[in-house]
Amino acid sequence: MVKVFAPVNIAWIKYMGKENGNPTNSSLSMTLGEVGTITEIKKVSESKGLQFSWSQEGYVPPQIGRDKAEYFLKNEKVWRDGFLELGFNFIAPSGHFEISTFNNVPAGTGIATSASGFAALTLAWIGVLMGPQIPRWLAQFKSSEEIRSKVAQIAKLGSGSAGRSIDGPWVEWDTRRGFHKVAGVKVTFTDFILLIDQEAKSVSSSEAHLRVMTSPHFVSRVERAETRLAQVKHALLKGDLQVLSRCVLDEALDMHDLFHTSEPPFSYLKPDSKKWMDRIKNAVPGLPSENAILTLDAGANVHLFVPESEEHAWEKYLNFEKPRVNFLKARSGPGAYYVDSGQ
Repeated sequence: MVKVFAPVNIAWIKYMGKENGNPTNSSLSMTLGEVGTITEIKKVSESKGLQFSWSQEGYVPPQIGRDKAEYFLKNEKVWRDGFLELGFNFIAPSGHFEISTFNNVPAGTGIATSASGFAALTLAWIGVLMGPQIPRWLAQFKSSEEIRSKVAQIAKLGSGSAGRSIDGPWVEWDTRRGFHKVAGVKVTFTDFILLIDQEAKSVSSSEAHLRVMTSPHFVSRVERAETRLAQVKHALLKGDLQVLSRCVLDEALDMHDLFHTSEPPFSYLKPDSKKWMDRIKNAVPGLPSENAILTLDAGANVHLFVPESEEHAWEKYLNFEKPRVNFLKARSGPGAYYVDSGQ
């Protein structure tokens, strides 16, 4: 039995649009520490070939799709090539495996549970496939950023942004260099996730990737995203909150503009999304609203990032502001890890 936790990651520079299965622009995200997906895989019996059953035990499942997940797990070339890159021996598996997977965050609401779901599934399945190599594998996964980057390359084959949930707290997915950590960030942030809408979204992220490329504004999208990426990385290293506040919000609005101008157009935003963003940016008494960093993923929920030193004051504001909004709170975290390696 192998059990893994993989966190949600929230992109400050968005990955939106694909060509030949690859992202059209580089992206950058913060890995959350407390919210994500827990996945457990155990072998329940011997059998010819490979079989899976799923147990969700009443919890909210990640938005990964069983058919897609099983196709991913059964794709022997993915795992054989992946193990070759990792430097471990691959033995084709057989048997009946039970997969238990659940989120501690609402699924389908623009909080990236498909990313955490596939990251957890990838890491758990690697643990199962390692067999007697597991002690050496655990040591290398924990100590080597290069190894974690290679795991991210496997995870992205399940869900692109899953690769950003393997490591943390800051990960860049470069269209040329792949996944790597961003070191030297000056400020530690807390993310308040304002739960504007907890219903599953009507347009999936996969469909959104296709539709945005029909927007007339997509022509210069890559240039805009890459320019902001450079600005955000520079500001993170300097600790320039005002530049971050401006650039990160501009990036989120840019992405949602692509949704609104695609063919056919669609929107994830709700009236309360804009109300809360305006409320926070328009000077909250006693709080440095100019330093508040706001973003949205492909959903209605608003992410409010603040320095950890201001966390208590903002939490007090959110608890007492009327009308009240439900929210989750998460600090940055180190990425995915093994809860139980079966040793």
